[in-house]
Amino acid sequence: MAPGLEIASILYHDVVDNHKDSGFQRPSAIPYKHTLFEFGQNLDRIAKSPVTPGLVFDIDFARPGRHLLLTFDDGGKSAIYVNDELCKRNWKAHFFITTSLIGNRTFLDTNGVRYLRSCGHIIGSHSHTHPDIFKDIPFHKMMEEWAISCDILSQILGNPCITASAPGGDVSAKVLRSANAAGMRYLFTSDPSLTPHKEGNCWILGRVCPKAGSSLSRVEEFVQFRGWARELMRRRAKVLLRTTLFPLYRSYIRRTTREWSK
Repeated sequence: MAPGLEIASILYHDVVDNHKDSGFQRPSAIPYKHTLFEFGQNLDRIAKSPVTPGLVFDIDFARPGRHLLLTFDDGGKSAIYVNDELCKRNWKAHFFITTSLIGNRTFLDTNGVRYLRSCGHIIGSHSHTHPDIFKDIPFHKMMEEWAISCDILSQILGNPCITASAPGGDVSAKVLRSANAAGMRYLFTSDPSLTPHKEGNCWILGRVCPKAGSSLSRVEEFVQFRGWARELMRRRAKVLLRTTLFPLYRSYIRRTTREWSK
């Protein structure tokens, strides 16, 4: 990697006024669902970045420079609306799909996945079943998650899947190794870092995730390549607390990831 290379990757999930219309239907998903108006405000702040949002495939990791990437996890059906808003600005993004949910009521169907790709976006894996604590499952199960998901996406799109994002946000050395072993060339995490690094043949890219209600000034700060070190310190403190109190954390995750009855 070239010295002076910085990649600011921003993570979103659903964009919807009624949370029941798209994505996961569980308490833990609510903080990540932006309203249409709020998302529009976020896009206006992103537009103030010195660089235009682009695609990871277009980055030369051997050259210094600054790059801005937009990513959207889960594969909720609001991705179609997101695409329309991005197209108005001629921006491209990355959509990571939980493949076991393709065709479910609040998620994209196969035509939706193909449509996003036809609009010039990168489609990647967000695992097959979205395990709630991905780093806690055995290595062979991680490999199954990547393999099944990538096979499904390859059949839908007609090309290999080499890009992914880690479900649930938490990663470990084992997660990174699994992505590399599964043939991924780019893995997005939820660790706020501007500096990518490599695990084997796989580039690991950090992201920040502005939740619903986040200060617009913070969003603007992130796309101006500022505030990332502070955000990383906060993330590390949170991960340390989760690790120290892991049984309680696991119980909390189980409680907040239960799907609401339809």
